[in-house]
Formats: sequence, structure tokens, C-alpha cells
Amino acid sequence: MRNGIPVAAVSELTEELRQDPAQGLLRYGVGIDWQNGTRGQVQTLPLKFGHHQVSRDFSWIIDEPRQIGGGNHGPSPQEFLLAGVAACIMVGFTVGASIMGVQLESLRVELHGELDLAGFLGISDAASVPLKRIEYRIIVSGDGTPEQFETLRREAVAHSPNAMSVAKGVPLTGELRLA
Repeated sequence: MRNGIPVAAVSELTEELRQDPAQGLLRYGVGIDWQNGTRGQVQTLPLKFGHHQVSRDFSWIIDEPRQIGGGNHGPSPQEFLLAGVAACIMVGFTVGASIMGVQLESLRVELHGELDLAGFLGISDAASVPLKRIEYRIIVSGDGTPEQFETLRREAVAHSPNAMSVAKGVPLTGELRLA
């Protein structure tokens, strides 16, 4: 165990996936129920992990700040998007450090994104709807060398499913069903 990561279990999982790659396919899901205004209650859906289904019983509120029509009862959808990317980078950094044998003392990942409301509100064709850019900063201390930390930074981002989904523009498909 290093940095709270069971390194032996990660190694075993890695070997299992080499033998049966289908066991490494995960299907996540969430549902959100509108409550009022811009507030919604999010609930995780069961996770499909290879051939197994894992119960996920977590919920949280999403809302917008009052300045843009919300009630400020929870983080905005954009803050959750940034949090998901930051958390994914953090996980990759922590697991990578543990496998590399680097003991972390502290680790903080900060993300900032910029949104032009003129794009969201449809009042300017020149305004971008997506976030203009996302910038991250990793602040770390531990017994690693600067070179090890730089390797961990590069690999944590390059192997982050969330960061790469945002960076490479994962396709978004959908449908409408009337209740």
C-alpha cells in the first residue's frame, strides 16, 4: 500500500485485463431529475464493470448561481465537469506515483475554464458555446524527483479518460422520449 493505493491489487487488475480485455470495459451512468429553476438532483446509475454490475448509490444537487438564473444550491454543471476532469487527473497521478514508488505528501489539482454566456444564450453567433479552454495546475510535494513528477503529470493527463474525452471531443449522441 502506497499513498492509500493497493499497488498489488492494481498490478493484479492490470494482469487480468491483459488476459481478458473485456473485463476492463466500464459503463457509467447518471440520471438527473429537475427540481425547480436550474436545480436538479443527480443520482448515479449502476456501473457495468466487465461482466459485473456494481451498485452506485450517490446523489448530489446541481444548480447555477443566482446571477444566471439559478438558486445557488449547488455547484454548476461546469464546475462538476471541471471537478470530474480534475479528479480523474488526480487519480492517475496518485496511482502512477504509487506504482512508481513515489510517496506523496500533498497533491492538489486545480482547473479553470472560461465560458461565454453569449454562446449559451444564443445572442451571438461569434460566441463559443463550449468552454473556451480548460487550464490545469498540479501542485505536489513528496519524495519524487522533479523528473518523476513531470513524468507523472504527463502520464496522468494522457491516461485520464475525462481529460482526454474533453481534449479530443468525445461524440455526444442522444434521443428524446416523451413521458
